[in-house]
Order: sequence, then C-alpha cells, then structure tokens
Amino acid sequence: YDKQRGLKNKTVTEGESVTLECHISGHPQPTVTWYREDYKIESSMDFQITFKAGLARLVIREAFAEDSGRFTCTATNKAGSVSTSSEEVSGEPIPPFFKKLTSLRLKQFGPAHFECRLTPIGDPTMVVEWLHDGKPLEAANRLRMINEFGYCSLDYGVAYSRDSGVITCRATNKYGTDHTSATLIVKDEKSLVEESQLPEGRRGLQRIEELERMAHEGALPAVAVDQKEKQKPEIVLVPEPARVLEGETMIKESIALLLMGKGLTAN
Repeated sequence: YDKQRGLKNKTVTEGESVTLECHISGHPQPTVTWYREDYKIESSMDFQITFKAGLARLVIREAFAEDSGRFTCTATNKAGSVSTSSEEVSGEPIPPFFKKLTSLRLKQFGPAHFECRLTPIGDPTMVVEWLHDGKPLEAANRLRMINEFGYCSLDYGVAYSRDSGVITCRATNKYGTDHTSATLIVKDEKSLVEESQLPEGRRGLQRIEELERMAHEGALPAVAVDQKEKQKPEIVLVPEPARVLEGETMIKESIALLLMGKGLTAN
C-alpha cells in the first residue's frame, strides 16, 4: 500500500457517518480485509466495505462510542501481506442540546424559569455554565441552577428589569462545546401611586408615553430661545369641580401643565 495514503486517525461525533480509506496496489490483485482491534469486520448495512481501482474503503454508517478502537486494513496476495492502521475512531459526542431554552417576558419581581436537556448523560468531563449577555452568571440567593442527568435549569426567585438580556446555557466536554440561548425581558411596571394620580386611570400616562416616544423619534422639535410662535400649554391634569358656600374657606390646588415636554405650574 502507499504509505503516504494510508489510514488516518479520526475523531467524530456520535451518530455521524465516518469513512476510512487507503490506497493499495499489488499483483496479483490483493484481497482486502478490515479489522477493529482483533475482530474481522464483515460488510453489512452498518459497515460497507469496497475495494475498487486500488482504493480500499470502509464506511461506518453511524459511529457510536462502542465503535471506538484501532481499525486495520490488511491486503494479502501470493507475495505476502501488508497492513495500515488508524489509532482510533471515537464515537464520543460533544454535548448537543435536544431541548432548547424558551424566551420569557414577564413583569418585574416575578419568578423566571429556564430549562433545557442535553446528552450524553453521566459524562464526567461535562461542564455546564449559565451566561447573561455572554458573561457568567454570578451566584446569588435568588438564583438556583440545576444540572442533573442531562437536565439543566435556571430559576430566578425574583426577576428585576436589570436581568433582561440573553440567557445562555453552555455545555462543554473534552470533545467540544454546544449552547442554547433565549431572551429574558423583565418589564419595569409604573407604580400604583403614579397611575392613581393621572386622569381616567392610564389615559394621562399613555399621553405622556406618546409624547416621550415622539420626542425620542424626533417628531417633537426642540424649543428654541428665539422661537417666534409659542404653542399653547396643554393641561394634562384637570382639577375636580368643587362647590362651596358663601363664607366657607376654599383651597385652590395647582394645575400641572406640560409645554413641549417641559413641566410648568399654574396657580
């Protein structure tokens, strides 16, 4: 056989197809035999053996951990025999996630739960990490992380708006790394006190949010000092009507005004 074109060592992921091949020449044409360790390999659906035009080939349809070992190709004719070997074909897998993380959207102070599943189970070299925006999550009393028998979970007892971001579970063993990611959005709710002070529940709040959005998008022009035309102020909080009798004391509350995004007070 051609020593420069003998068998090469290979490492593959479990479940993948793998092809071993070498170039052989001789006269008369030799007979080719394949071995794994000391066991002869017979051509079958799982192991396909061919020898054409001087190319000896063994195709393993799906490689598994039990297929790991030393593979040898031996060519024999009346003049003698020659062999070439590969050190190992590894069927050990990198840790693939077969159940991915799911994105969450929730209110502030609510609990958040992430979970995923991976293989292989019981790999002593496996290291599982949880990341927030690409950085390892720091241990905290409100966080709980579990990694048992291929089940990985992350729980926030209480989630804050600062927890919003990309949550990633990353698994690494000696054969490689895999990960799954999802988005966590924690909405910072307005306080009940703020909402209760606005007319008709959220109507005033929605108007303010609309103005803020318009200002952010550039729909509201900046107020210039030498601006010739002034816009009328808009009353966003109308005082409740009151009836008083002659001689009684009346307290007049201030009125909140909003002019071009700036607060005013009128008494």
